[in-house]
Amino acid sequence: MSRPIVYTVFHINMAFSSIEEEERKIVIGKCYWPLLRLAESGLPIGIEATSYSLRAIAEIDPDWITKLKDLIQSGVVEFVGSGYAQLIAPLVPPDVTRWNLRLGQQDYEELLGIRPKIALVNEQAYSPGLVPLYLKAGFEAIMMDCSEPASHNKDWKRSYSRLPQMVQGTGDSKICVLWSDAISFQKFQRYAHGELDVEEYFEFLSLQLEAGVQAFPLYTSDAEVFDYRPGRFASETTINGFSEYERIRLLMDALQRSEDVRLALPTVALGLCDVHRAPIKLETVAAPVPVKKQRKYNVLRWAVSGQNDLLLNTHCWRLFKELKQTGSEIEADWRALCGYWASDYRTHITQQKWRKLNELLPVVQQEPIYKPQFSDEYPGNVKVSLTGRFIEIETDKLHLTLNTQRGLAIQSFGLGPSKGNFAGAPSENGLLGTIAHGFYQDIAFGADFYSGHFVFEPSGRHKVTDLARIKPTYGWDEVLNAVVVCCDIETPWGGLTKHIVCYPFEQRIEVIYHGDVSWPRDGSFRMGHVTLNPRAFDRRSLYYAAHNGGDVAERHMLWSAEGLVDCDHGASVSRLVSATTGLGMTSGILELGDDEKFVRLSMKREDAAGVGLITSKAVDDSFFVRASLSLCEVDETLHSNLSVLSSNVLEPIMRYSIEIGEHC
Repeated sequence: MSRPIVYTVFHINMAFSSIEEEERKIVIGKCYWPLLRLAESGLPIGIEATSYSLRAIAEIDPDWITKLKDLIQSGVVEFVGSGYAQLIAPLVPPDVTRWNLRLGQQDYEELLGIRPKIALVNEQAYSPGLVPLYLKAGFEAIMMDCSEPASHNKDWKRSYSRLPQMVQGTGDSKICVLWSDAISFQKFQRYAHGELDVEEYFEFLSLQLEAGVQAFPLYTSDAEVFDYRPGRFASETTINGFSEYERIRLLMDALQRSEDVRLALPTVALGLCDVHRAPIKLETVAAPVPVKKQRKYNVLRWAVSGQNDLLLNTHCWRLFKELKQTGSEIEADWRALCGYWASDYRTHITQQKWRKLNELLPVVQQEPIYKPQFSDEYPGNVKVSLTGRFIEIETDKLHLTLNTQRGLAIQSFGLGPSKGNFAGAPSENGLLGTIAHGFYQDIAFGADFYSGHFVFEPSGRHKVTDLARIKPTYGWDEVLNAVVVCCDIETPWGGLTKHIVCYPFEQRIEVIYHGDVSWPRDGSFRMGHVTLNPRAFDRRSLYYAAHNGGDVAERHMLWSAEGLVDCDHGASVSRLVSATTGLGMTSGILELGDDEKFVRLSMKREDAAGVGLITSKAVDDSFFVRASLSLCEVDETLHSNLSVLSSNVLEPIMRYSIEIGEHC
C-alpha cells in the first residue's frame, strides 16, 4: 500500500486586518522569504495568496515574486489561487465573485506565468452556489475545511475526510475538494510556537495515520503567525528565542525522510480524488454556509458584526448597483469594489486602516424614501376596519390582521378573506402571523410568537421590541395603490414611525421604519420575523431557500427520514457569540414554503444587507418554523468604537417585504 500523502498550503495575506501597511516589508522578510527558503532546501511547499497580495509584494520586494516564480517552474512550490481580494463569496453578488476570480487569474498569469487549478475558498466560507463560478473561472478543485461540515453531516462516512472528495454544487455542477483542517493546522501552529514538543506532534500525526488518512493537510493556514505576531488577540503566544520557521523546517525535513508518509505538493494529494465517486454535500439545513474552525467562527462575523459590517456591506451593494446600472466594464472600478468587500475590513481592522478606508469610499446617490400619503377613501373591493384591538384589511385575494396592542404585529396574513382567528393561531387560511401563548402544549414554547416586529437584545441588558400599545392611523394611498397603516413608537434611541403598506392586489406587504435614530450595535438586532402557521403547511414538504452568492437559489428541505429537521441559526454559541450561522440572501429573498404555498421575506441589499435566519423545531405533533432578518450580531470582532463611517456612507434603510402565494 502506498504511503499517505501529507501536504501544506501556506496562506499569504498582505491585507491582513491587524497588520499596518508600514509593517508589510517586515512581514515579507520574517514570514514570506522563509517559506521560499523551505522550498529552496528541497521541501515541497504549497503557497496561496490573493493577487492583491502578490501585487502588493511586487511593489515592496519584486525579488520575492521572481523567486516564487522560479520555484514554481522548478516544481518545488505549487501555487494555489483564491481571487483578487479575500472577499466572502456567500455574501456578495455572483457578478462580483466572477470579477474577483477573473482578475485573480489574470494577475496570476501576469506575475507568475500560471493560472492555478486549485482555489482556496476565501475564509473557508462555502456555499454550493459558488461551485459553478469556480468552474467557470478555470478551477478544477477547491480547498475547503472538512471538520465543520463533518460535524453537521451526521451521515458522512469517516472515510470522506481521509481523501479528497467530489462535492455537489447547485444544479448538476460538481468539483473536487482538497481538504484543509482546522484541528491539524492549529496543532501545527502549536508545535511551531513551542507549545507542543516534536514527540507530542508526531503522536497526533500517528493517530491520524492509524485512523486511515491517505491525504493529510499538514498545514493550511496563515504564514504571518510564524516569527511574527499579527496582534489580533491578547492570547497570542509570545515569540521565544528560537526561529519558528526553523522548527517547521526540522519537522518537514523529518517527514520528507520518513518511510511512513510522503511529503508532496497539493496536486499530488488531489490525484487521489475519484472523479467518478458520488459527490457529497458540505452544506446542511443547520449549516447552509459552512466556515472553518469552531462554531464561534461563522459567516456572520463578516455580515452583521465586526466594524459595522451592515453599513459597509450595504454601501458595497449600492456601489455594485451603480456599476451594473452604468454597465461599467472598467477593471479599476471592479478591483476597487472587490477590495471594499474584502473580509479584512470586517474583523480585527486597525484604527489607521479604518480611517484610510473612510477616505477611499466613494459617494453613492440614494433615492429618498417615499413617505406614504393617504385618505379614507378605499376602492370598493378593499375592506378596512378596526375591530377591538385588530385592524383588518381584506380583499378577495388576501387578508391582513394587525394587532394595535403589539405595535402592529401581524396576527394573520393569508390568501383570501379571513376565516377568523383559531385557537391562538392565525386564521385557518393565514400562512403566517402570531402563534399565541398556549397554542403549544410544550412549556418550552409557552410564549407568544409574533410576526412583523423587531427584537434587540443588548449584551447584559433587557431586550427592546416594538411590541407596544399604539394608536394607529390608516388609509388608502393612491400613489402606492395600497392600504397604509402607521403608528409612532418610542424606543431608547428615539421616536420611530412604523408604516405597514399592504398591496392588496399583489399579496404583499411592506414594513418601513422612519426616524432619526441611531440603531443599536452592541447586541443582537433582528427584525422581519415571519412565524408560519402550522395548520397551513404540509410539514413533509417544508423547505427554505435563498441565494448564497450563486446564480441559483439553494433549497433546503426541513423534513428528513427522522422527521422535522431541528435547526436554529440564531441560537447563541456562547455568552460572547450571539448566533450560529446565517444566510447571505444575495438575491435579497428568503423563501419558506411547502409544495403548494410560499412566504417570501425580502430586504433589498442596497437598503440594508441583513442576513436570513431560520428556526425549525418539532413540537409534539406540530412544528415551529420561523424566519427573520438579522442586522447585527455579537462576536469578538464587534467593535463599536470604529462604527462611524464617512459622510459618503448613508445609513441603512429599515424596510422589508413579505409576500405570500401559491406555486404554479
